[in-house]
Amino acid sequence: MKCLVLAGGRGDRLWPLSRKNYPKQFISIQKDHSIFQETIARNIPYCDEFIIVTNKEYQFIVENQMKAFQGITYRLVLEEVGRKTTAAIVLSCLQFPLSELMFVVASDHLIEGPTYKDDVTRAAELARDGWLVTFGMDIRKPETRFGYIRCHDEEVLSFIEKPDAATAASYFEAGDYLINSGMFLFRVGTLVQEIRKFYPWLYNSCEAAFYMRKVKGRHTYYPSEVLEGIQAVPIEKSVFEKTGRGKVIHSSFRWQDIGSLEDLSMTGIQRDDRNQIVYESTNTTVLNQSDRQLVVANNLENITIINTEDAVYVGRTGESEKLKGIMKENPEEQHYFDQGRIIYKPWGTYELLNVNPRYVVRKVVVTEGKTIYAHQHAHRTEHWIIVCGRARIILKGSEREYGANDSIEVPENTAHQISNIGNEPLVFMEISTGTMVEERDLISIRSRDLSEAELGYQVEPFVRLLPAFKDYLWGGTRLRDIYGKKCDYEIIAESWELSAHKEGQSIVASGRHKGLLFSEYLDRIGKEKWGWKCQPLERFPLLVKLIDAKENLSVQVHPDDSYALEKENEYGKNEMWYILQCDPDSCIYCGFKRDVTREEVEKAVEENTILTLLNRIPIKQGDAFFIPAGTVHAIGKGSLICEIQQSSNCTYRLYDYNRKDKYGNYRELHMEKALAVMDYSRYEVQRFDSETIETEDVLLRILSRCKYFECVSCTLHGTYSLEEDGNSFYSLLCVGGNAVLKNQEGTERMDIKAGDSIFIPAGGQKFLLEGEGEFIITHI
Repeated sequence: MKCLVLAGGRGDRLWPLSRKNYPKQFISIQKDHSIFQETIARNIPYCDEFIIVTNKEYQFIVENQMKAFQGITYRLVLEEVGRKTTAAIVLSCLQFPLSELMFVVASDHLIEGPTYKDDVTRAAELARDGWLVTFGMDIRKPETRFGYIRCHDEEVLSFIEKPDAATAASYFEAGDYLINSGMFLFRVGTLVQEIRKFYPWLYNSCEAAFYMRKVKGRHTYYPSEVLEGIQAVPIEKSVFEKTGRGKVIHSSFRWQDIGSLEDLSMTGIQRDDRNQIVYESTNTTVLNQSDRQLVVANNLENITIINTEDAVYVGRTGESEKLKGIMKENPEEQHYFDQGRIIYKPWGTYELLNVNPRYVVRKVVVTEGKTIYAHQHAHRTEHWIIVCGRARIILKGSEREYGANDSIEVPENTAHQISNIGNEPLVFMEISTGTMVEERDLISIRSRDLSEAELGYQVEPFVRLLPAFKDYLWGGTRLRDIYGKKCDYEIIAESWELSAHKEGQSIVASGRHKGLLFSEYLDRIGKEKWGWKCQPLERFPLLVKLIDAKENLSVQVHPDDSYALEKENEYGKNEMWYILQCDPDSCIYCGFKRDVTREEVEKAVEENTILTLLNRIPIKQGDAFFIPAGTVHAIGKGSLICEIQQSSNCTYRLYDYNRKDKYGNYRELHMEKALAVMDYSRYEVQRFDSETIETEDVLLRILSRCKYFECVSCTLHGTYSLEEDGNSFYSLLCVGGNAVLKNQEGTERMDIKAGDSIFIPAGGQKFLLEGEGEFIITHI
């Protein structure tokens, strides 16, 4: 199950604790962590990945706060402008198969109580049966800021979004209403089907935006010009007020939405009461976040006092809602409303300790492996004192390492760059003096990103990968039954065992990068660890998958590089199929039996006779086939296949047997594109004339050798020495048996079983594979 965390709210309701650049979900009011971090921690037992939707301004805050969690996988959906919850939820869901369970939570709710576990478990059961589940809370008092659910047991009778005060009071008296908590659990396909039914134009605009998204590593970015075409509608309005598939869990755990300063006093938040005295006062809340100031409240009644390092709020309890108006009426103080003392950056944070027109004192923290890239200042001089950590600093063109208590002078108009090369945060004090000490006095100098290897970090010799799963309607259960794949889809059609493709990324499952999406891991280790053959390539070139074809796959064709790069902005797709298992009558279809014309193909598709034009090729275990781009093909039912291909999801579906998915929808065909790229000439089936090398311990059989990859089957009965020369990375996929992979020195080892996928970075090392089994070894 995936957890979708809505974390895009602005920061004016809890001022001065929160600011525009540091909204309420990220502030530390719960001991030493934020409500956002508590939301993540609370849902780790139920979810294997987190999708965090937030404004792009908060990207670095989220990344910094997620460092508190080791080994969990998350990705960011970054919006330049907010379009309310329907867009946030649908755009996030479109990344995943229709069978995926999605648990939507808000990042500004405090939740406590043992029944949370039971309620989430029950909601997941209902969602698997096709229900859209919400969590309803008891009404403590009538409020207009919440939606309400009229229900009978788990049945939703009606869903009302934010009524007026009189209506809310009537719901309180009625007894059969609950407050909508804003948490939802459903299968992606169920939600998509309902929104297509009730708001088809809204779904279509989300889908159009999704295809225009920008993806880099774990980040999916939606610029404002893409989002502005989407109507801003809450998910309650677009789906839950209309659907007949709603269920509600009447939840008894403690729940509090933090929507105002007054809400803080209604929670069980454990606060630090140091530096504050409340004397002979009633209904008075004091929250002091300054270590250098004492707050004394004497003989007060119904007062809220919030003190921070740079601003103080004093107001009558219950009146904090007027803060928005106060901010609008006092634009000259906007800096205090917008900016806090801590600023988040891609490389870490800095805290403003002392600000003066002629000088600024900052505490700078650089995360492990991060770099403040080359820049200079025209109007100020900087003096650095390193408090802790190890730094590599380039100053005046020379490079040197520094440690604790070292000091560095950076004159104005001098290029400088600093990297953290240690295993702990690098902390230094920065004193800036000059005629312009603001951040805007910064002149960036073009420099390339540094990999971890270039910063001196040791790259692990191999890592285990977890796959991304696909639930296409033709799939079966053998990937779970034979290889033990952990996926709760009813059917698993494909597992993408080694993939950096945005449509389904593998996840690093071992070592210090555990939890990273594979593409981000590749960025971290740097292109030199892909091998020199990959250096000219813009993207990682290989995708390795397992395919379980319980039923026939569609008749399809893939474009070559030139067409795909021009039309789809991705690689073409040449692929190799290796038959792992198959039924006695299984087959594949590959290429035309004879020369055909475009008109013949169109007519055959229309008349459902396209298979009669194709070569039907019986298959058996151990067969290997290379499928060049432009060749019309289909995998027949009853086969289990390992597919090695270019890293591309560029497939043009020509014919799909007029099938519908379980939601009653036909799958999209791509007739015009398919007709444009296919080879109409007679096709001679390309069976690779395998080279074999046999010793007492191993049988090596080359399955495919082309300009894109070389693939070898290694049947092992002992020990095999794998020597990689630095030209390319290696992919190792175990399709049967067990083994141990070790580096030559024996200092690193990994147990491997059937279904495991291993990535070996380039580096000119020697490895030993010991055991019994079959392994598919691929390199460029």
